[in-house]
Amino acid sequence: MNGRRPFLVAFLLTAAVWAGVAAPVALTPDEPAPATPRPNASAGPNIAAEGRSRAAGRQALGLAWSSTWAATVPEGSAVPDRALGAGRCAALFTWATEHSAVPRGTAAAAFTLTAPGDRGLVVRSLRVVKGRALPPPRGTDVECLGAVDRGVPPAMESWGRLNLDRPRDLKVSRTVSPGATVGGVIETRTTGCSCQWWIEAEVWEGDRRRTIRIDDAGSPFTLAPPVAGIGTPAQGAALKYGTTDLALAREGTTVGRPSDALSVSASRLLAENGQEMWMVADRKVPEVSRLAANLDVPGAVCQRMERLLAADGALPAGRAAYAVSIAGPSALKDPERIVDVALNVRKTVRAGPPPQGYGCYPALWGLQSNDSRSAGTARLSRDTPHLPVLTGEPAELLRETDGEPATSTLFFTVEAWGPDETEYHFTLDVTVEDNSGNRTHHTVDDAGRPFVLAARPDGMTPRHEKYAYHENGHRNG
Repeated sequence: MNGRRPFLVAFLLTAAVWAGVAAPVALTPDEPAPATPRPNASAGPNIAAEGRSRAAGRQALGLAWSSTWAATVPEGSAVPDRALGAGRCAALFTWATEHSAVPRGTAAAAFTLTAPGDRGLVVRSLRVVKGRALPPPRGTDVECLGAVDRGVPPAMESWGRLNLDRPRDLKVSRTVSPGATVGGVIETRTTGCSCQWWIEAEVWEGDRRRTIRIDDAGSPFTLAPPVAGIGTPAQGAALKYGTTDLALAREGTTVGRPSDALSVSASRLLAENGQEMWMVADRKVPEVSRLAANLDVPGAVCQRMERLLAADGALPAGRAAYAVSIAGPSALKDPERIVDVALNVRKTVRAGPPPQGYGCYPALWGLQSNDSRSAGTARLSRDTPHLPVLTGEPAELLRETDGEPATSTLFFTVEAWGPDETEYHFTLDVTVEDNSGNRTHHTVDDAGRPFVLAARPDGMTPRHEKYAYHENGHRNG
């Protein structure tokens, strides 16, 4: 079997499990649209489309670390705690879509187009179609910073952007072999439309032109005008340095502009290529074993494992690097700042059975950590309620692109050593001073919770982990 066939089989299987098969001929804007989307909607085989090209679509979270996804969940649905905080975007997106959330401002749709078995097709254009008007949604606003949909295969590229306020054809040229499938992601935007929508794809099957509708499992997609962001500019600034995504919620819809006040946030950095990962969990996480079955992909398995464990509530252990981001929308004329950072620490002892320890080690591991940029290190080994980390650290607020706030990010490392059952909970005291001597004080936590770092006994090596993995195909424990 050649190298392309396994990829094609996997791609077709991915397309097959996606909910929804599009109608063989698209509706026009004058025809009645189907009912509003229903949670977990699915559609069986489209019998009328047998022997003809087919399409399947679903909502998508996003494709880039810089993406922001926002939606409004109807009134009466309280966002569960498990779907909020660092590393919880996938849980929030799944919960919100199951509760008929309406995206705000921007929505992404992942789709596949499958050619008939006896002839290929050529995709020539895509257009967005505005459907039935909907009342503006009311309820709880939710938001994800760093919205990357891990369920979208990397081979599914972005096909472009569409705009409900100014519809136009998006010219493309994609050739699909007989029986094969091509997929992509389309981003649709609006500033004033609270409505249903779907996509029409114009394809050629030989010398015959057809229009195929791409929707959400047989129902139209929905979109409403944007609302004021929940996250601060500082929270978004740290994403570029390898922090995890951030899931947020706000009761009641808020329309307006973000504040021009200085904002400060802190985030834990995820492991990078060539860096080991230490974590502890309250239970064995069986999904890790499936990831660890492919340990011959250096620089990939450990990163995926860490994201999976973090989303499951596991804690970093031993050592972790953090980013403190500062954003000042009006700081362009006075970019220099002096920053002090201190930890407010509470030492606790874990109750119950010992935690499950996880370690993942790249080839040629050697106690590396993503602290090479750190300006300071704090060591937690005893009761230390207030621990300075950075004192008088210079920072310069810079703006990379027009329309974005000026930002600066500082890095520090925290080490925690001691018995297995020890944990350290901490928040940050951050003081920022400008050239005029004006000082602002900020108490920073982990998206509403204290940061938590589990202790790790001194001198621990991979063989001491309950579940230790190497990215060269070996497993200990």
